[in-house]
Amino acid sequence: MVAVQNESKRSTAAQVILLAADDLAKAGTHEFSEWELTVAAWRRDSARFGLRGYEQKYPDHKRVMSEIMGSKPSNPVQLRHLEKVRPSTYRLTALGRSEAARLRSGGTLKTTRERDPHATLAAYVGGRAFVRWRDDPEQPRHWADVAEFLTAAPGAPEDDVPAQLDYVRRAIRSGLDYCRSKDVVRLDPRGPGGLPIHVRDIAELSDFLLALQYRFPDEVEGRTARRK
Repeated sequence: MVAVQNESKRSTAAQVILLAADDLAKAGTHEFSEWELTVAAWRRDSARFGLRGYEQKYPDHKRVMSEIMGSKPSNPVQLRHLEKVRPSTYRLTALGRSEAARLRSGGTLKTTRERDPHATLAAYVGGRAFVRWRDDPEQPRHWADVAEFLTAAPGAPEDDVPAQLDYVRRAIRSGLDYCRSKDVVRLDPRGPGGLPIHVRDIAELSDFLLALQYRFPDEVEGRTARRK
């Protein structure tokens, strides 16, 4: 319980909720109601999510829901950390599990290391394979299109697919961290030209990587030569 309290003290409200969702998933509750999530968040941080004046006795459902509804940049649903599967019912996404693991390991915002997250993400968001996939979920059909996407960003590894994918994932985390730290919903280019990147675009990149993992499992794991 002490470890949980310490995690909560250094986390934002949205992060506590994400960790609470991860608690439920780790306990075997992979789909949970908003009330189960409320109780799990309250158990992690009763001072923050307790009913005013009765913080140690009762959870405040509205306080928890205010973090996962609406248009806050930190909204775990908008960031694709949580997915609404049916009315009042949610589940943790693969991106959410990854973010929860980072938080549990003491991860902190990395915006100081990434001076301009837009510059890296723009190459991926504008990549042909990603753009085509957004229009047609059956794309890409050929690994050559994926290979072009993975090497599009400046500084991306040249010939190591697992490392390339990790580079994209780190760019995604950096972009999302930046949006949370600045309380914004988009990344703007810092120089002339270029288009803003919305937090939804960044989250969809994570979904795209998951689609690649299912469609090209051998290449993603580096187990075989690249397909033509």
